[in-house]
Amino acid sequence: VYHITITMTPTNGHTDPPAPIHEGANYDAENASGDGGGGGILSGDGDGDDLEEEDEATRAAKRRERLEQNRISARESRKRKKNMIEELQRTVITLSRENKELNERNEGLR
Repeated sequence: VYHITITMTPTNGHTDPPAPIHEGANYDAENASGDGGGGGILSGDGDGDDLEEEDEATRAAKRRERLEQNRISARESRKRKKNMIEELQRTVITLSRENKELNERNEGLR
């Protein structure tokens, strides 16, 4: 999250410090001419709450998406592991049979 603060030196003789302009705020260039007529920011009170709410919603959406992708990945991983174990079990059965046959042939040759 980036917060940008811009400060401007008043040219109209006022000594009040300028209010920071927050990224994403609507800025009205016509009324920001420096003539003391006010204006500048059209909406928002400059405290960044709108941005924070949007950031929070974005973070929550990204978290939900990440959790869903994690669930999918975990499910696929469990499926791959199950398939691998089944394949290993089939290999054990095949090799056990082959070993038994070879042992029987070996005994027959003695």
